[in-house]
Amino acid sequence: MPTLANSATRTVHRRLQIALGVSLLLHVLALSKPGTFSRTEKGAAFERLEISLRAPQTTAPAPSQPQAASVPAVTPSAQALKVPRKAENPISAAPTPTKPPEAQPAVTTATLSPATPAPENRTPGIPLPALIGPVQRVAIEFEIFSGADRQPIGTGRDLFVSDDKQHYGVSIRQALAADEATGAEPWQVEISGTVTGHGLSPTLYQLKGGVSERLMALKEVPQDAAMQRGDSRSGRIADGILDRQSLLYQFMLQPPALSGGKLWLTDGANHRLYTYRLAGIDSFVIPSLGGVHTIKVVLSSNDSPETIELWLIPDLHYLPAKLRHTDRNGVITEQLVTSLEFK
Repeated sequence: MPTLANSATRTVHRRLQIALGVSLLLHVLALSKPGTFSRTEKGAAFERLEISLRAPQTTAPAPSQPQAASVPAVTPSAQALKVPRKAENPISAAPTPTKPPEAQPAVTTATLSPATPAPENRTPGIPLPALIGPVQRVAIEFEIFSGADRQPIGTGRDLFVSDDKQHYGVSIRQALAADEATGAEPWQVEISGTVTGHGLSPTLYQLKGGVSERLMALKEVPQDAAMQRGDSRSGRIADGILDRQSLLYQFMLQPPALSGGKLWLTDGANHRLYTYRLAGIDSFVIPSLGGVHTIKVVLSSNDSPETIELWLIPDLHYLPAKLRHTDRNGVITEQLVTSLEFK
């Protein structure tokens, strides 16, 4: 029994040793041959490395790979650039036309609304060039005519001075030629006053001689007998009332309104409210200036046929070219400017 058991165990050990030896021999043979597991794995690894390295080097020769890579890369970029531009243009163009119309009416109404009261005093709206604003000195020479047949009754020199823009003075004196001599004392008109925000406001006046009364009179012009007297008179004028000679310079400070207006006038004894209106455009020839364009302003009152007509030169600060007074009896006194200088 012991021998059989020993022999069996030995047999088993031999078989195991033979199996192990065969297995070891097979593994050695398998590892020593080329093309086995190690080479195939290395070859596969080398092939992957070669593909990844060749792809960037050979972009041009492979026709199928560039088409597949370039088409999706180019088309999205072109679409991505064009689509937002089309979407941005309508969006940017849409608000721009809508916003300016909303802003422009607001600007125009803002500029027109404060200017609406101004045309009555500052902007006459007359289709002629104009210079607006006071001047410091005006020198005028004029001829005086009387009646519908315009009989000359003398010449005069009118000097307006306003140095400090708060006070003004008007001095009108008879102009005599060097060889002309009269027995009567020369006539003259002296007026002084203040400059206000509404124009001129005469305060004191002094008249000497008959012609001076004719240049100042309202309602009725004095008769010839009264004109020859060398009488003089002076007085004070209420605030805010103009005389006929200060009226010549009133519109220099307050241009006539296109819709007309109202003015109080006085001759020192009488006063009356007058309404003025624009009555057209005329042309004159002033020897010292040449041809000028004027606007005609007519003053009248409700209770009398008396009228005062003024021809003003807009491009010369609305200074006068002519003044005509027709009293309620139809007596006409006209002052026609022959020379005008200002600064």
